Amino acid sequence: MAGLPEVIGLLHRADWTRLSLSVEVRFEQDGDLARRRENAVRTEGMRRFGVRPGSPGVPDVEQKPDAERDVYHRWHAALLIASGRRYRLEYEGDHGDRADGSDGEQAWTLRPPDPPLPPRDFENGPGLPVPALFRPAGLLARFTLDVGGPVTACGREAIAVTAVPRHGAVGSRTSRRPPACDRVELIVDAETGILLRREETFEGQLLTLTELTTVTMSPPEADDPARFAPPAGSRPVQDPEDFPGRSGLGWQVAANAAGLAAGGLGAWLRLAPHLPGHRPAAEASFLAAMPSPEPGPLDPGDGPPPSDDLLGLLYRSGQYDGDAPQVRGAAVRRWNDSTAWLGQVPGTWRAAGHGGVGYLFDTLASKDTVTLSTGRLRIGGPELYYLEYASWQGRPGPLVMACDGEQYWGIHDNRARVGPARPMAGEIASLVGSSWLLGERLSGGVEITYHGRRGYHLRVTRGDGAAHEGPTTFYPADAIVDAETGSLLRLIAYDGDAPAEWWELDDVTAEPGDTADPAGFRPHIPPGTRVVEETGNPLIDNATDVFGLTGTAARAAAEAFRCGTNAVSAARSFLDDLRGHR
Repeated sequence: MAGLPEVIGLLHRADWTRLSLSVEVRFEQDGDLARRRENAVRTEGMRRFGVRPGSPGVPDVEQKPDAERDVYHRWHAALLIASGRRYRLEYEGDHGDRADGSDGEQAWTLRPPDPPLPPRDFENGPGLPVPALFRPAGLLARFTLDVGGPVTACGREAIAVTAVPRHGAVGSRTSRRPPACDRVELIVDAETGILLRREETFEGQLLTLTELTTVTMSPPEADDPARFAPPAGSRPVQDPEDFPGRSGLGWQVAANAAGLAAGGLGAWLRLAPHLPGHRPAAEASFLAAMPSPEPGPLDPGDGPPPSDDLLGLLYRSGQYDGDAPQVRGAAVRRWNDSTAWLGQVPGTWRAAGHGGVGYLFDTLASKDTVTLSTGRLRIGGPELYYLEYASWQGRPGPLVMACDGEQYWGIHDNRARVGPARPMAGEIASLVGSSWLLGERLSGGVEITYHGRRGYHLRVTRGDGAAHEGPTTFYPADAIVDAETGSLLRLIAYDGDAPAEWWELDDVTAEPGDTADPAGFRPHIPPGTRVVEETGNPLIDNATDVFGLTGTAARAAAEAFRCGTNAVSAARSFLDDLRGHR
């Protein structure tokens, strides 16, 4: 009988690009319940990030009833898969004029001129068929799994698994985004790791059902390349980097506002040393060359996939509600080379808003590009943490971020922002809780010693269709996993052959249990520090953080966000106010 480590390994290693099969797919969704679920998720997600619905300038995010989408959807489709990323998904019944596919090099889609709106959970990613079933690795970072017994489905040996949203885990997706369902019932194919059935419930009701009703392995038609060629009338699937909707008046207004705001930020960065109360640029000791990694990164062919035990260690990392040891304190270091991500910005983005975005990037590129940030972390759970930076990160932001489970503090040089408690998020959270790695492709796992701690060395490449929740957009990455806690002692993300970003946890202390005292995570606020209550509007609050200004400057940014037609005049007001505070 398969146990939890074996199931984790099956889900992580499920790889549809190596399969050859034909299947029938059945999909159902309660559209009205899906809309209510999205409203609840948005509201809770805003709360977790300190945004309060109804605050000044915060738009209404609740979706209204929609007669076309709020029906009960039933779809059937025939799917043919061949190795090498080739597939063809043909819808049946009322949607028989729709199809998706890939010939292994280019994904394509066939749609009628005015297709009906699809259900919210049945959209395929570029070149990826039915990700809910064929790329299940994303479940591992978001859910806690309970393995049932063996079952038979579609004539195949399988394993029943119940998944419930993860709670109490640092760095997991659900610590930042609320769960989108109550539970998920899974039937996992015991050979391939793909899902034969996935049933999600919300508020105790069936939300979605996706299942395979027939499975034929290695069908002869999969050997015919013509079956995967784009049919007449189809179009290539848009690259995800080219965001849809970047046309028309709405996009132009947003681009103009973004360009003016970016240009203003570029001007502010150039003038920053002359603004009253502003901290000088980072001292020379905080500017550094990227160090040479030792040990060096693994080669692409180094090592087989990691063991089930190592995958299980990643799965358990960041969970402060059990008996496994977890990080309680660590020194943190981060090197960042801004030239890497500036080089990834497309020319169309640089030209946005009459070149204001390009002006901002040119300003950043004119400065020293590699910065070193150092700090100290104490942590007792997702909402019990104290992160203090000793060196400036090369950008305006809080020097202390703390939360005692009831209240959050972001402390700057001469002001403190106070708001409701929220889970620890961001780069350091992704080091403490490394379960997000289970959504990527991993190789290696050889045991090493790093800074006196036993660990495992991994090569990380971008996963196929899974939710990418780590701290970087650069791949490949090199990771060293702490053998006791599953946290990352080192993570280096590469731009080609050069390190672009580098994070470390050092001087790690670890212990099990969940007995941390909230009082130990409350910061000392020096006398005379200006304390600012969060408004619940992220633009107002972040503008206060970045510029140290309140009033019309911050509120103009919020107004631009709320009312696109006034975005340009609001941004001009923002710049005028900025000039008035020189």
